[in-house]
Amino acid sequence: MRNDLSNSSRLWVYQAERSLEDTELSYIKEVLSEFCPTWTAHDIKLKADFDILFNRFVILVVDETQAGASGCSIDKSVKKMQEISTHLKVDFFNRLQMVYMEQGQLYDLPMHEVKSALSRGDINTETLFFNPLIQQLSQLSEGFLVPFKQHWLNK
Repeated sequence: MRNDLSNSSRLWVYQAERSLEDTELSYIKEVLSEFCPTWTAHDIKLKADFDILFNRFVILVVDETQAGASGCSIDKSVKKMQEISTHLKVDFFNRLQMVYMEQGQLYDLPMHEVKSALSRGDINTETLFFNPLIQQLSQLSEGFLVPFKQHWLNK
């Protein structure tokens, strides 16, 4: 990701339903490398970039210090991610699937099973969960991967 983006840049997280394969990662990189430099809001070029983290999360970022993302421009990015989703047959829009990390491995847990997994001891309050609801670039390092006790789901 570009290092000239403001920490207050707006960010969207698209969580893949599973770990992405190398060919899928290459495809996403190719598509978004073409999309980001041409992404506009009301014919004004957006200062935008993307990243793919843990072979699972596609991160789109717009530095709004130059030009703000509007409803139409956000719709363009959602449409692009829907096209990628359809082409790869990978769901990036399921907000009911929680992803957590233990010993460097990623695991999935349906949201409705989190409470029982906690009761069984499969996870605990220190288990690291990803938070795909972050909205600013600064939150990638401070709020994207947090212990369950700090996750919005625990509140």
